Amino acid sequence: MLVGRIIFSLGGENINVAQNTLVTKWFIGKELSFAMGLNISISRMGSAAAGFFYPPLYNVNHNLFLPLFFGTIICIVSWLLCNCMIYMDRKAGKK
Repeated sequence: MLVGRIIFSLGGENINVAQNTLVTKWFIGKELSFAMGLNISISRMGSAAAGFFYPPLYNVNHNLFLPLFFGTIICIVSWLLCNCMIYMDRKAGKK
């Protein structure tokens, strides 16, 4: 888990740069401020939710299967949504 946390920490800053780049590409003016604030708020809520939900999942049977399983599911869903976003961004760029 420590190695995973280190990898996650290294990628966290890179994903922030990529998200900010996409947000500035898609939004302008006052919309940009709202979109960036919403982007940061949702990512912080995800971190808070992980801290809130994962300890009870661990306490169900005192092993790491459930927290890691749910974390894996969330990563897969996030990856799928990222691919959808890439598709939409490329399609919008061809116009």
